[in-house]
Amino acid sequence: METHWSHLQSSGRDKQRKKGFTAGQGGSSGGEDGDRKPKFHLQVKNMKDDMMDRFASIRIPGSKKERPHLPHVKHSSSSEWSSSSAEFEELSSKITSEQEILGLFEKMMEDMNLNDDKKAPLREKDLTTKREMVIQYIVTASKTGSVCSSHQISPQEFLGELKSGVTDERLMACLDSLRVSLTSNPVSWVQSFGHEGLGLLLDILEKLLHKKHQDKPDKKSQHKVIQCLKAFMNNKYGLERILSEEKCLSLLARAIDPTQPAMMTDVVKLLSAICIVGEENTLEKVLEAVTTAGEHRATERFSPIVEGLRDRSVQLQVACMQLINALVTSPDELDFRLHIRNEFIRSGLREILPHLTTIRNDALDIQLKVFEEHREEDLMELSHRLEDIKSELDDVGDVFNVVQSMVKDTGAEVYFLSILQHLMLIRNDYFVRPQYFKIIEECLSQIVLHRSGTDPDFSYRKRLDVDFSVLLDVCVDKAQVEV
Repeated sequence: METHWSHLQSSGRDKQRKKGFTAGQGGSSGGEDGDRKPKFHLQVKNMKDDMMDRFASIRIPGSKKERPHLPHVKHSSSSEWSSSSAEFEELSSKITSEQEILGLFEKMMEDMNLNDDKKAPLREKDLTTKREMVIQYIVTASKTGSVCSSHQISPQEFLGELKSGVTDERLMACLDSLRVSLTSNPVSWVQSFGHEGLGLLLDILEKLLHKKHQDKPDKKSQHKVIQCLKAFMNNKYGLERILSEEKCLSLLARAIDPTQPAMMTDVVKLLSAICIVGEENTLEKVLEAVTTAGEHRATERFSPIVEGLRDRSVQLQVACMQLINALVTSPDELDFRLHIRNEFIRSGLREILPHLTTIRNDALDIQLKVFEEHREEDLMELSHRLEDIKSELDDVGDVFNVVQSMVKDTGAEVYFLSILQHLMLIRNDYFVRPQYFKIIEECLSQIVLHRSGTDPDFSYRKRLDVDFSVLLDVCVDKAQVEV
């Protein structure tokens, strides 16, 4: 399947897949059958009436050697070929209008979960070719669907199992099988499950997260639910449903748990993808969810993400940096980007970054490079803002009034007053006073426009022991010579 965030996700897939979750539940638990795609039932005779709603995928995952041996399919009889030909001819006579062909063609590509890059060359094909592709797709889907019907677990069976309140090993088996089905089936199957299934998955995750004492099966089941959500949102429909569920993001934020590195890796990858491909207000929703989770833990909201960078798992480190970059680079406003970045810095990222640069990993290096490049770009933009201020506000009184209004009735007002009071203590000397202000201006510039692009270390509580007397004398002597 094509993904909306393939550049964020690892390409590896689990090699072992369970197909059935209980005996007599409508599916086989054999590993070999688990690699075969279940098929969506399709009645060709009704295709004329509801063709748009009943598409099925004909794709079968895995290599040829991984597929079950189906001799009656591989060695089709002449009667079977005749039947297929008859169905092809029947559909050919029914699908004739250009509007119908184009509509079915778009539905076919959507059902195959193709992204825009894959759809573009297919759309360029002529109408006759599109018509043949649509008809062949329908005929093949109906044939393979009937052959594999005995191996498939329907969405309704999964819904029934989840509603029954299964726990522990049985729940894990059900979730594992569901993950495979969500990954391998067409979008129409995911839609059939998602109407009720997404809510059931979120209810299970919420129940597991709220347990005060979580045993090993509980933690494994949490991870299984996260994997199911990951597979569920691997298409446009699933992503939209995830974003429409209010509690989904809050539960994902609650699941950011550094004590479970494998699960946390999947969680932060999901949140990264949501930040990148979501709508304009998605970032706000993610930050709100992370904030609520931090309040629930009674910790700083970004602490668990930064803590994940301390883990030995490079995959988790890469995923955490992906999420940090997604959160920091998504806002359009410079002040908001600076605010998010500096909050991460204060949460411990400043101390961890030097260690991360020593780890030799290409994926991690890319994320660190992205972080540094965007930090430098924001610093440059901040410097340009200073130039704009200098050109637009060149009157001392105007600038003073602006700064005074900025700090009025805030915690910064008392420090602004103290700065002004100290400035009044500069001795009245024709040569000395300008040099004092020159040094003060340079200090302010280096503090506000620090080359790191981040806030200073506000936790530093020692007195700044800097002797400016020598520098001041040099500046005064230079000024006297120039005069």
